Amino acid sequence: MENLLTEKESLDLIGQMINTAKNNLQKGTAKIILFWGYLVAGFSLATWVLLENLPHETRYHAFYLWFLMVAAYPFHYMLVKKIDRENRVRTYIDGLMNRVWIGFTISILVVVSGMLIDSLIVNTVAEAVKPGHEFVRWFHWLLLVPFMLCLYGFALFVSGKAYEFKPLTLGGIFCFAASFVLLFSLHKTGVYGVQMFALFISAVAGFVIPGHLLNRKEKKYVQGS
Repeated sequence: MENLLTEKESLDLIGQMINTAKNNLQKGTAKIILFWGYLVAGFSLATWVLLENLPHETRYHAFYLWFLMVAAYPFHYMLVKKIDRENRVRTYIDGLMNRVWIGFTISILVVVSGMLIDSLIVNTVAEAVKPGHEFVRWFHWLLLVPFMLCLYGFALFVSGKAYEFKPLTLGGIFCFAASFVLLFSLHKTGVYGVQMFALFISAVAGFVIPGHLLNRKEKKYVQGS
């Protein structure tokens, strides 16, 4: 009888650990997902509008908007610290998912930094060797959005599976599909506008909608528990 009771307690403990992991996601991750989801959606939509409406010679200046994203990181840091203070228990899954998103951020920074440095080098060489050779200056930037969407898809898919929250998983699959489709549009006219609009839709489908669903679940099941 004593062994049976111990077995039951062990199962209850495992169940509590699983529920704690899910509740920690619901208490914190929804806010972070919504924060970045709305930022990416807003910046991509604004860039798309500017690309469609600015004069041809200045339209690509719209991409300078994205440098403002750097200012969002202090707010992200403060949000994470606030969530950590509110959550009394931090599970292994929470730590693992935190590292997944840190790896995601580092990947984006490495790629963008490398592209910026390459652009500076290529611009200098192109002007010296063959002035007016535009193709080598900007073509590699066409791969940035598909690459970002692949990383979004990976991080969302893993998070959704780890926490058993289907909307995140579906959001990741949507980002994978969007990246795949964009790779077939690299040669299309107005490709940058297409990419920005696709990024806007992906941010809404992958972050904003799952974030609100997660927030609703938090209000219904977690805060009152």
